Amino acid sequence: MGPKPAHALPVGRRPHLPEHLTWPPTALFFTNDRGVYVIDPNAGSTGNIREAGSRDGRAQALGLYRDHRLTVQDHRLEIPRRAPPLCGHNLWDSNMPGSTLFIPVCDVSFSLIGLIAQFIDARLERFAATSGCGMNIVDDRFDFRPAGTQEWLNSGFLDGGNILPLSHLERQACYFTFSEPAMICQNMFLATEAMGLGGWMHCGIMSREIFEVLGFKVIVPRQVSALANPVGLDGIFEAYCPPYFSSMDAAVDAVLAPLLPAKPTPATPDQPQGPVPYLITDTEHRSGAVEISEDGIVCTKAVCNYLMTLTADFPAPSTQCT
Repeated sequence: MGPKPAHALPVGRRPHLPEHLTWPPTALFFTNDRGVYVIDPNAGSTGNIREAGSRDGRAQALGLYRDHRLTVQDHRLEIPRRAPPLCGHNLWDSNMPGSTLFIPVCDVSFSLIGLIAQFIDARLERFAATSGCGMNIVDDRFDFRPAGTQEWLNSGFLDGGNILPLSHLERQACYFTFSEPAMICQNMFLATEAMGLGGWMHCGIMSREIFEVLGFKVIVPRQVSALANPVGLDGIFEAYCPPYFSSMDAAVDAVLAPLLPAKPTPATPDQPQGPVPYLITDTEHRSGAVEISEDGIVCTKAVCNYLMTLTADFPAPSTQCT
């Protein structure tokens, strides 16, 4: 474990859940000569992008940055200067004195839980045919056996002939997750170019040792040959898995909460229609919402618990640097 954070989020404070499954929680860490910092994922927004161009707007943005910048360590992050964790073509400039290294960290566990639900539950109208059954998730590391899903194969909730290997599912979760930090890095690179500053986007970096020097908890798998898996930094960035949840069932409940059947609420008048982009009435929004089935929730928990039982951990954070 690394140094204890000097200023961190209260233990148990969860990142704000988005209303959809394709954008998992992401936090921006960075280090310079003065320390290691993270922008609180619960930080607010400057609002209208045009306002950020005014003097008051810039002051607001700077105030948000200062108010939501948390100190993790009081010195530059001590990343070993070798390959790995760095790649040879990055050694000349990466994390050198006078530079700032930005490290977006994204939560693969959130993406993986959401994808499992979408692949197995036809009611979510995503990857399973709406008039058919969910996909049969199998463990291709162990003779393609059902990944905790035999009960739902027997009931017909899943289609035994429509196979989805776990290795493919996990890669898909990574692809979904990595798009956000990639765009963060691209936007920062464009900003440095616009300001006339030098910048360098890391296209190759081994993140496990970087997580270790950041102070993340690292879990060693039990039954499979795999690298140790970082699961979170206490009180700052915590994945949707134990030890930050009491069980995988609780983690799944937290991720899938926005997809539960809506509780009856008093009727509200429709919003007036007009030439405002991206605005729909409350009625249209409700009619277009999808809800997960009870079998979908329980089956998702079964797959997640299968992964936990197999490895003693659950795929969690990953990084991309610039």
